[in-house]
Amino acid sequence: MAMISTVGSLALDQVRQRERVDALSRQVSTGARGAGHGDLGPAAMRGIDLRGDIAKRGAYIGATDVALARMGTAQGVLARLEGIASNAASEAARARTLGAAGVAALALTARSALEEAAALLNAKHGGEYLFGGSDLANAPVPGAATIGTGAMAAAIATAVGTLDPANAATVLADTATAATAAATAPFSTHLEGAATTEPRRAVQIGDGERLSWGVLASQDSSGAVAQGWGRELLRGLATLAALTPASAQQGAGFDALLVGVAGVLDGATGGLGQERGVLGAAQQRAEVTRERHKDLLVALRSQVLDVEQVDIAEAASALRQAQMRLEASYEATGTVARLSLAALLR
Repeated sequence: MAMISTVGSLALDQVRQRERVDALSRQVSTGARGAGHGDLGPAAMRGIDLRGDIAKRGAYIGATDVALARMGTAQGVLARLEGIASNAASEAARARTLGAAGVAALALTARSALEEAAALLNAKHGGEYLFGGSDLANAPVPGAATIGTGAMAAAIATAVGTLDPANAATVLADTATAATAAATAPFSTHLEGAATTEPRRAVQIGDGERLSWGVLASQDSSGAVAQGWGRELLRGLATLAALTPASAQQGAGFDALLVGVAGVLDGATGGLGQERGVLGAAQQRAEVTRERHKDLLVALRSQVLDVEQVDIAEAASALRQAQMRLEASYEATGTVARLSLAALLR
């Protein structure tokens, strides 16, 4: 009876040894500690938490990458608009020395710049308008293709047509009205309506960390609307585009108008420079945060490996030892069985 009990004990030990060999064989072949979190024991919850953190940081990186791509496109557009504004301001400043033919050429150049600026303000990235605020599907400048003959340009041309040697200030005020009045303002109803003070577009780049980066065509970085860089740029260009040889005959009025327009365009240039600076700071912060998430991902993935993966060399060594113990158990069982049989035959 004692020998039978011994054989039974050896058989149970072999079952455990076979399970150990099977588990180690799977670990060596897959590198994983088990087929699921249930095989990790007490470390299962830590593995789940780590994978959740990895997924969250991956989402932050993805959102930041998309936002950075849009910021890069917006930055390029703003740089071009700043160049247009600066060049137009210089042209306005020197136009006082031009003759009638030079004024006509300046007007043509300004109209071309006006059309380009309006088109740039309608720039898109990934199918979304960049400068329209939360209205991603509609153009911030609805009449961009015909802005040179649109309502604002026509109202400004009418104002410039009244220029005389003494009323430049009045003409400038009328151009400002044309750029802001509901019937003639250049921007979409969304930008011109109550949404002019809406928050700028932002992206979630971390836990409790939301980064504002959006740029609005209708207001500058400080929130100014009536004298925002986009409106002042279009107004200044439209005013230059409305000049005629007759305008140049108005002496002091013509000079004062050009000085005023140059000031308007200089203001737009400064506003664009500030906007680019704000956007550049947002880009830098987004890039730093993205790299931090990437560094943390490396550490988190290493921790997941520690929890869920095995050292193949160690597992292979443990497998060899388990196989040797199983083989030894088989030999012991065989020996005991033979002895038991001999005792029964006596």
